[in-house]
Amino acid sequence: MKNKPLGASYWKLWTATAISNLGDGVSMVAYPWLASAVTRSPLLIAAAGFASRLPWLVFTLHAGVITDRFDRRKLIVGMDFLRGVLTVFVGTVVFLNRSTFPSLNELTKMSDLKTNWPIYITLLVTAFLFGLAEVLRDNSAQTLLPSVVDTENLEVANGRMWSAESLTNSFIGPPLGSLLIGIAIFLPFYFDAGSFFFAVALIATLKGSFKPVAKVEPKAKINFKAEIKEGFVWLWAHPLLRPMAIILGSMNGLGTMVGADIFCLHKRFYIHRFLFLQF
Repeated sequence: MKNKPLGASYWKLWTATAISNLGDGVSMVAYPWLASAVTRSPLLIAAAGFASRLPWLVFTLHAGVITDRFDRRKLIVGMDFLRGVLTVFVGTVVFLNRSTFPSLNELTKMSDLKTNWPIYITLLVTAFLFGLAEVLRDNSAQTLLPSVVDTENLEVANGRMWSAESLTNSFIGPPLGSLLIGIAIFLPFYFDAGSFFFAVALIATLKGSFKPVAKVEPKAKINFKAEIKEGFVWLWAHPLLRPMAIILGSMNGLGTMVGADIFCLHKRFYIHRFLFLQF
């Protein structure tokens, strides 16, 4: 039986996801480059990356509780808008201090660079706040799809969504980010911010009800500890989801460790390739 059309709301969500993930792919190169341009300490550069991923460790379960209480569309719009504002702020800091950064050609040869603490602290704080917003946004987006398409279309809709995310985030975004850095060091951040604001405009126009069917009133005080425990007990008792969660968690952990080394090589490749084409 042929599935029903996915509908305009789905394609708005698909487009918003693809564009915002394109911005994320650009930032995958831009933020590590910024860290390496303000310090040559491996520990400090790693700390900047750690700050952006730390929210996934400490806030994911809390974000799930929040997602089960409030309108998912409003959460996505709010978090994407916040990420856009944060990125504009970082881009403005980079623009105002652009003359203090080494050029790309100098950066590839530098072995010693005095840490620019004001900009580094700005990067560290905004990376952590950005990560918090990303966790809540992505948790909300994963639960929004069933409100946009029919149950019979979920498999097709989800597959196309993940394909768009993977393509823009991993294959198009990073080389585009390297190209934008070569044009102007602040340009990737403004591009990233623009992608978030574009996503906000699309998600805000989605029609329908995106409020979860909650057991309690949204305004009631949230008992995070009790609700997280309830969710964990339910997951651990599930014969299918428990082993899947363990397997996927382990695979993601190992994949991230391997991916960190691969990404460093990719970043150097993209920057060196652009320099080669430029000179």
